[in-house]
Amino acid sequence: MLQLAIVVALALRSAMLFASPSPTAAPSVSVAPTAAPTATQLPSHGGAFVTTLPEGAEVWVDGQYAGRSPTYIDLLTPGKHAFTVSRTGWQAQTASTDIAVGHVTMIALVLEKATRAPAQASKGEGALFVRGSPAGASVFVDGSKIGTLPVAGAVKVKAGFHIVSVVPKSGAHLLRAVEVYPDTTTSIAVNLASARSNPEAEEILAPASSFLPPEAIARSGDQITIHYRGVQVKCRIGSRSYTYNGKAGTLEISPALVAGKLYLPQSLLQKIKGVK
Repeated sequence: MLQLAIVVALALRSAMLFASPSPTAAPSVSVAPTAAPTATQLPSHGGAFVTTLPEGAEVWVDGQYAGRSPTYIDLLTPGKHAFTVSRTGWQAQTASTDIAVGHVTMIALVLEKATRAPAQASKGEGALFVRGSPAGASVFVDGSKIGTLPVAGAVKVKAGFHIVSVVPKSGAHLLRAVEVYPDTTTSIAVNLASARSNPEAEEILAPASSFLPPEAIARSGDQITIHYRGVQVKCRIGSRSYTYNGKAGTLEISPALVAGKLYLPQSLLQKIKGVK
């Protein structure tokens, strides 16, 4: 009986072993983690491609010179930007558009020929005589030198308003707006001894139209903006503060508007035009 019990027990154990085989572990797969893109890998700016008809126009973005069209402008921060294009003989055009991150915005502008106002009928000629002191002071009319004090006689000028500048070798200068009438000699007297001393004042005003084309100058009230050959100047009538390509500075003489004609410091006009 004992032997039979042992045999039965062994049989039952074997049956259990065959009925419940031990599970086999599934092979593990190793997957290398993918690094998440960092902030420096993501684009944080956009761009713009500016074309004009005709080509070769100067392109400005938010007041900064960007080159001549067609041109690609990179590294623009997302958001709204102002684009201005100008070319001598053509009216300036402005466009405002949004720049998106990672995108290049196409901007195409068609320029129109600048229209000049018809020339007004000549008002004739008059004469201007400048007298006074000190002797040897240089006398300018609309930025052109007519002589030194004492000036030898009157000079012929067109009838209308003119800017007279008297600049001594040292000390204060004098500016005066003078209206000259047709067929009449207008005489003005200057006395720089009574003017406030200013040894550094050696500047004169000159008509902007004698140096720059009309389409290069934009005026809004007292604010003056000039775009010419890659140069941007902002100034204000009656103020000596100005900016030249975004850099702030101070003028020796404030810009003036006489009878609708803009006068700017001659040294500034020469600098804009590239005259040394």
